[in-house]
Amino acid sequence: MRILVSLLFTVTLVGCDSSNQLKGSVEDVSDGANVYLNQLGPQNIPIPLDTVQVQNNSFTFDLNPGKQDINLIQIEGVNGNIIFINDAKQIKIDANKANLRDAKIEGGEHNELLKDYIDIISSYTKDRDSIRAEYQKAAQRGDEVAYLDMQLDIKNLEKEAQENSLEFIQNNTHSIVGMMALSDVMNSKAIPLNQMKTLYEKFDDEVKDTPLGKKLGQNIAEIGATDIGAEAPKFSGPTPDGEELALEDVMGKVTLIDFWASWCKPCRIENPNIVSIYKDYKDKGFAVVGVSLDKPNNKDAWVRAIKDDQLNWNHISNLEYWQEPIAKKYGVRAIPAAFLIDENGIIIGKDLRGDDLREKVKEVLGE
Repeated sequence: MRILVSLLFTVTLVGCDSSNQLKGSVEDVSDGANVYLNQLGPQNIPIPLDTVQVQNNSFTFDLNPGKQDINLIQIEGVNGNIIFINDAKQIKIDANKANLRDAKIEGGEHNELLKDYIDIISSYTKDRDSIRAEYQKAAQRGDEVAYLDMQLDIKNLEKEAQENSLEFIQNNTHSIVGMMALSDVMNSKAIPLNQMKTLYEKFDDEVKDTPLGKKLGQNIAEIGATDIGAEAPKFSGPTPDGEELALEDVMGKVTLIDFWASWCKPCRIENPNIVSIYKDYKDKGFAVVGVSLDKPNNKDAWVRAIKDDQLNWNHISNLEYWQEPIAKKYGVRAIPAAFLIDENGIIIGKDLRGDDLREKVKEVLGE
């Protein structure tokens, strides 16, 4: 939810012409105080549009016809700003100098949706802060059971907030506010990349064509094929027995794709850690697929290392050294390299080693 938070606390804004009009009122602001109107432009950079002065606790802006532009108003000498959508012929804002975020905005549908989305965020923040306050009390009195219960409450609250945000996005793909919510979800890395792409594609072209829509589309496109949240590239290759093995045939609830080689000392040093984790979690759904970058005509060294290090999981290699096609597909340029994927093939971790790998597997599969 970072983009909305940043919009609510920093400056960024939009457009003018005599077609639409905004009338604002704010008490206890001196006559002559400047009121700044900006549009949120590309790269979230504010584009200054107009400046007027307060007269008799009020101000007026002429606006260009609205195209779901995200606008901000900042008042000289007053902390914070007001965010609104240019979506109606007449927009009315009643602001409180003490808290501009609580300004009452009367406009079109998108401003109403903005209010609804802010309510979702505010409710989550209020409940989270309340639970955290209880955390502190439990910690102070040494009540570990209550502390663990409250940790679970936080997780459940986060899950509920995510579900509410996703429902809001799916119901509002015609609105820039839905795109704002999608940007917040992306920033939180709460859902995998393929789901992000699916949601983004459902938005109306008008929304995708806004500065925020274009930026989010660009960010999605730039995420690498093997970044966290992306779907792991599928592959298959020969096993030590010469049979063809495909990733999807041996995946568990959590699967480690481990790029290594018999000649790689750091890989061999890390192997006992993976062996230990595999023994502890294989019965709960932890699987490992080793992809070796051993050299051509060096199959014996590969097989011997598997036996010596007790790597009792599935193995694949084309024995093509740095030309290994699976390694190239994953962009591997150094080993050891590892990708942790969930049961749906979504990458949930990269290059986790030692205790970090164990903790991630434990997080997903439990004790």
